[in-house]
Amino acid sequence: MDKNIYVVILGAGRGSRMQSRDPNHSKVAYPILGKPCINYVIDTVTPLKPTKIYTVVGFGGDATEKCVKDYSEVVWQKQILGTGHALMQVTDLKDKEGDVVVIPGDTPLITPEVLRKVYHKHQKHHCDLTICTSVLENPSGYGRVIREKGSYRLLDIREDKDCNEDELEISEVNSGICVINNKLLQEYLPRLSNENAKGEYYLSELVKLFKDKYVVDAYVLEDARYIFSVSDRVQLAYAAKIIKKRVNKELMLSGVSIEDPDTTYISPDVIIGKDTVVMPNTTIYGKTVIGEANWIGPNTTLINVKMGNDNHVRNSYLKNVEVGSNETVGPYVEIIK
Repeated sequence: MDKNIYVVILGAGRGSRMQSRDPNHSKVAYPILGKPCINYVIDTVTPLKPTKIYTVVGFGGDATEKCVKDYSEVVWQKQILGTGHALMQVTDLKDKEGDVVVIPGDTPLITPEVLRKVYHKHQKHHCDLTICTSVLENPSGYGRVIREKGSYRLLDIREDKDCNEDELEISEVNSGICVINNKLLQEYLPRLSNENAKGEYYLSELVKLFKDKYVVDAYVLEDARYIFSVSDRVQLAYAAKIIKKRVNKELMLSGVSIEDPDTTYISPDVIIGKDTVVMPNTTIYGKTVIGEANWIGPNTTLINVKMGNDNHVRNSYLKNVEVGSNETVGPYVEIIK
């Protein structure tokens, strides 16, 4: 990766389908296994070693800013007028050389490995624009990828509300993840049109604007779960289920025994040493670090706990505490600091 890489995370959406009584709670700030949704995206883009990360915030922006301010520059989108309009707000990019990776802040299942593959294809094929797509059984709500019949050349991305009946039958969808040559991005952002059903400026219009002059390609993901976006609490729970399985599997392969993975909830930021046993109905969140050969649970919650080796903790709730080594905690102990 010999070019400068700039990342723009789109996190300004309203998220009205979350049905929160708090009018200022942004969609991307909702937690998954105790960690804000958008911070999973931060973790995904960081291994690219970007020159800079920008997060565009808008509705409920204060909540989103708290989540990302330690990892990203925050840019405000005062009016929510589409993804293209969001990129227009990142004025710091105007004179930068390199590529811009754009990714929605509500896609917590994307992984660094997948993002690397998208960017690698962009570089290998000397692309000016690379979009990430997938095929869905139910593409409703997603922008459809329009290809030329026979050649499969990319022609356009049509947003769901702008599709005709034939286009609604297309199953290949736009993920919202793309890589763009920044020089061209800055040249073409002012050319985006808002003549569509929502009256918004869509970044996806660049496919149509680029297709005849520049190299446009797509990275098609076989597993559509990677581009899964969270818009309501049902989808939030689904994302949590997938991430929980990933985290538990990684821990077990590293030497941690998890008695019942289905009832064990562990944040991806948690560190657990070898030969520690985690019993059923256990939740471990936050910046928890657990040493080796501990017995945790059952029915135990640990949040931001530091723990040594050879401890036995059961039927307890610990938050913001330190546990040494060779100690027994519980049953029925609650310590919060």
